[in-house]
Amino acid sequence: MPDIGANDPDGLLAQFSPATAAAYNAYPLPVRKSAWADWKSKKDGGYTAAIVGMPPASAFVKVMLDTVRKELAAANVEIVADLAPDDPTNVPLQLQQFSQAVALKPDVIFFIPLAGEPSVDAVKSAGEAGIPVISLQSIVDSEYAVSVTGNSVLQAMNVGAGTLKAIGGKGNVLRVTGIPGISNELYAEEGFRNVLELCPEVSVAGEVTGFFEATTAQTATLQYLATNPAGVDGVLQSGTMGLGVLNAFQESGLEAPPIADIGATEGFASWAAQNGDYPYVGSTTPTVRQSQVSVDIALRILKGEGPKINQFVNNPFVVDRTNLEELVDPAWKTTDSTDLAGNPEMFFPDNVLKEFFNNPSS
Repeated sequence: MPDIGANDPDGLLAQFSPATAAAYNAYPLPVRKSAWADWKSKKDGGYTAAIVGMPPASAFVKVMLDTVRKELAAANVEIVADLAPDDPTNVPLQLQQFSQAVALKPDVIFFIPLAGEPSVDAVKSAGEAGIPVISLQSIVDSEYAVSVTGNSVLQAMNVGAGTLKAIGGKGNVLRVTGIPGISNELYAEEGFRNVLELCPEVSVAGEVTGFFEATTAQTATLQYLATNPAGVDGVLQSGTMGLGVLNAFQESGLEAPPIADIGATEGFASWAAQNGDYPYVGSTTPTVRQSQVSVDIALRILKGEGPKINQFVNNPFVVDRTNLEELVDPAWKTTDSTDLAGNPEMFFPDNVLKEFFNNPSS
């Protein structure tokens, strides 16, 4: 595991506990003071919100957006716009939709940016209009946004290191990438690259694209194995596609190698629990909890609790042989693509979340 350190030019993480600050190891963006640190909405209630998401091409995006809608309804927050582009690569359309949302003057915008850098100016326009932006899953380098996420680079480093350890630090691996060019894919690539640099006897034998969809990844992996029947020693996949990759090896009649199960599913974890010799390493994406926390953070900002920084980062929750058995329900089916929640309370537990605010409520 490389110790790259945090990108903290102003030393803002010094005000956090060591455990909380550790989540920023190799975090790809600088930590900045939040533009909302001393701000409070002029309203005491009756808040409105806009959602600018992405197409629910994967299960975790659908669950994330559905949970945001549910939590906003429970908090009596009216959704005045609920937009998403037609394709997960259509950044220009998403930015156009974001501008539409700003024009409606909601009290807060929930945003799943397809690409972080092109979104900076759009987020600034919202901030200058007095509208905080909550960025879910993907991150934005702007003091006007509060990005609520795990550290995708550190996550890939954790799971990648465990996977490469399982193959003895030598051999050939297959890379299964997500959507080319979007932030989450770029950060996974960076994390894997960091650990591969420490394993000079590991070579990347090939690469296929799964678009963060298990069925697409399964098809792409099957095609690769058809022309490389000897298989590979391990697989580094960028997220949510592990079960599809596993199915591809089984369908090809090959023994499944160690697969980095970022964005783990109940099905893969259940299969691993039933196969006690398999060196399972994965990490959870607690989608429901992440969405719940994002709405909580938005309401705290509106009420004037004052976020200290713009990047709310949680330490990745790693699942391996030390905790797999306790997390898996024996009733789960090995075909189930439901997210493995792990221990959802590990994602910004209340005592940690309070560290991020100047005036935290109870």
